[in-house]
Amino acid sequence: MRGVLRAKGNRVSLTDIKAKAGELGERTNAQLPGLPYLGFAFWFAWNLVAFSGTIWLKQDDSGGSIMYLFMAHLLASVVTLLAINRAMKRHSALILSNRFLAAGAALGCLGTWLMILEGGTDDHITLFLIGCVLAGVGTSFMLVRSGMVLGLVQPRRSFKTISLCALFAIAVYFIIEGYSLMIGAFLFILLPALSSACLAVRTNLPSERAIMTTTTKLPNRFGNLLLAIFVYSLSQAITKGYLLESLPASQWVLCMSYVMLVLIVLMLVFIAINLCMPASVSFGRIFYPLAILFVLPQLAIPFLSEYPIIAAAGIDFAGYAFDLFVWSMCAYLAFQMEGNSVKVFCYCTASLSAGLALGNTMALVLASFAPSAMQFYTLNCLMAVASLIVTVFVFPESRLRDLLLPVDEEGDNNPADLEKRREEARKSAFRNACSAVVEEGGLSKREEEVLVLLAKGFTAQQIADALFISIHTARAHIRNIHSKLDVTSRKEIMEKIEAHIGTISG
Repeated sequence: MRGVLRAKGNRVSLTDIKAKAGELGERTNAQLPGLPYLGFAFWFAWNLVAFSGTIWLKQDDSGGSIMYLFMAHLLASVVTLLAINRAMKRHSALILSNRFLAAGAALGCLGTWLMILEGGTDDHITLFLIGCVLAGVGTSFMLVRSGMVLGLVQPRRSFKTISLCALFAIAVYFIIEGYSLMIGAFLFILLPALSSACLAVRTNLPSERAIMTTTTKLPNRFGNLLLAIFVYSLSQAITKGYLLESLPASQWVLCMSYVMLVLIVLMLVFIAINLCMPASVSFGRIFYPLAILFVLPQLAIPFLSEYPIIAAAGIDFAGYAFDLFVWSMCAYLAFQMEGNSVKVFCYCTASLSAGLALGNTMALVLASFAPSAMQFYTLNCLMAVASLIVTVFVFPESRLRDLLLPVDEEGDNNPADLEKRREEARKSAFRNACSAVVEEGGLSKREEEVLVLLAKGFTAQQIADALFISIHTARAHIRNIHSKLDVTSRKEIMEKIEAHIGTISG
């Protein structure tokens, strides 16, 4: 074919086909702008149903199987998210493709089916854990793609969108719980496929793809954020896991219903804040008070000793609210940095999942020692204090404010602002393509600098002047670049870079 297709005797170029596809994608995005967000909502609904045990749990005397689900699923998610982040630079086109979503849907549906089939019983615990791992890997694919979409949205809109998605997910949870077990199980198995289908409908424009695939270095303060997320999730998981282990599974399902009702109220409050907060106030300012607020349910545990279901519901509510809080912050950061959405969502969710997985493991160990009520309350208090210490000292409000810089949310639809964002996206695609060529050829840091200047059209003398080196050194670097990349001219270097840009842009 060589770039040309024949249709009814006319020659149609691949460029024309791509242009038509781009126009169709723009129309689809305009007519169905909210559909990709339902992908995130269905993903969240899967988690609500899975971790409640409503559909798959066959043991009524203990919620221990939910603990195994937590550990296997979350550990698989951590490994998958870190692997996807590592693969983003080389395989961004695959991760942005619908094949990626289809693979995630297949793994998620298969894993969910195994979970329901085995039901967490001791006789088939191995197959159950395999199902948990497969579901953890598959659903992580949907989270990554959801993060890419949410990272393109203004913080104010993304905060509202995530809140609305949570309300939709809670509605799906109650719908599945309300049907018969067979229909509920069928719908539960379908959730990963529904999530994938909604995310696949969106056609990402080249400028959006460039922003999505940006992988620049994250600020140093980001490490403090990851530590704070880990400590929070670890603290909550230990308390929640211990309470779960001590409750019959039937009571835990009832507890989840209470959690959903309180989450509905919280999401409505979030939406009200979104609507009432003046446009001049940065949305980053509300995150710090929320972070402290999430510790209060854990501090209230000793006062609810006679109401274990309410105590468990309180700590579980704080956990889900904290999850939504983290994803809202991720969307804010990705929008602010004009990219890095995969890095931000992968690292933050991996930190969150690692804390939960380790916390549930420690909770099982703690339960095996059968501590007294006073010993448990003391440990719970220490963990809550650790969360407060991390909040106040490791990641204080000033550091959070420095990380969540104010962003311009007014000019997002302004044509000039949009063109500026597209130009920045093109520059980002160029930088990413150069980095890919550097990695492919194993170039040194100085050779990378020379390569970028060559790609910008600099002569050997101009490169020498720009880098404060002699013309002979500049020419030596150029010869080394030609040798390592197996090219003989600047034109061939540009062809390699443009090929990577084409891969990034679709």
